[in-house]
Amino acid sequence: MSFLTPPRDGQKTPFVTLAYFRQRQRNRLFDLVHAEFRKSGLTQAELARRMGRRPEVVSRMLGAPGNWRLDTVSDLLFAISGAEAAFTTRYPMAESAPDAAAPADAVATPAAPSPAPTARDGRTKG
Repeated sequence: MSFLTPPRDGQKTPFVTLAYFRQRQRNRLFDLVHAEFRKSGLTQAELARRMGRRPEVVSRMLGAPGNWRLDTVSDLLFAISGAEAAFTTRYPMAESAPDAAAPADAVATPAAPSPAPTARDGRTKG
């Protein structure tokens, strides 16, 4: 059973569901900005100069997926490489769950047993 609840008419969406999707978005934006930053080859000091911010502020921004505003994401991406984020809409609650039952033909095969340990001269120990 999942703790995620899809939105329903006349019902309040549980906070845990909203919090889960907020964090997913934070993580995705953080990963997007970090990938662009790594690809750019810039230093944090140069990025701070480009943004007109103190280096420790930029360091904090790039240290964890904080509660960035859209302005912050926009400023970071543009200052890094002149990029902007592209958005699309997905419906994750409508997609099948990753732990859903696997089809019958996808049953895992047990791993082959490990070979018996051998001595240095190639003889089987025992």
